[in-house]
Amino acid sequence: MADKTIPVLNIFEAWKRKDIGLLMDQLSDDAVFENVPMAPIIGKEAIGQTCSAFMALYASAPWKVLNLADTGTGTVFSERLDIFVLNDGTTAQIPAMGSFKVNEENLVTRWRDYFDLTDWNLQVGIDRNAGRGAGVLEIIVAEPARTP
Repeated sequence: MADKTIPVLNIFEAWKRKDIGLLMDQLSDDAVFENVPMAPIIGKEAIGQTCSAFMALYASAPWKVLNLADTGTGTVFSERLDIFVLNDGTTAQIPAMGSFKVNEENLVTRWRDYFDLTDWNLQVGIDRNAGRGAGVLEIIVAEPARTP
């Protein structure tokens, strides 16, 4: 039986390296990414477009995996500190919990990350309520004005 944590760890490595190809290689074609509390992103292609756009916003992402657990039923849980150094030098450190459903081909079919969006918004200097229920791409494209 394949180690179900490998595609999950590869996703984290892809964020660190800004390697969209590595990230995409871990996903099934019909994968769903829920970056809660934002709207779900459905399909590998849409996830790739969204993650690529987000990766363009940061210089580095030295994420720290605090805990990783394989349930033995195809689900992997992660506790992380997602650190992003944005292109303007702003650093955000966001505690995150993830749930990854991994299929028989060892591809991620469902990826849910839970984090405090207000915490993110305040750390990067945008409106505290930006992004609630919106898609990630809409937030990236809108580039909300920074608060004073």
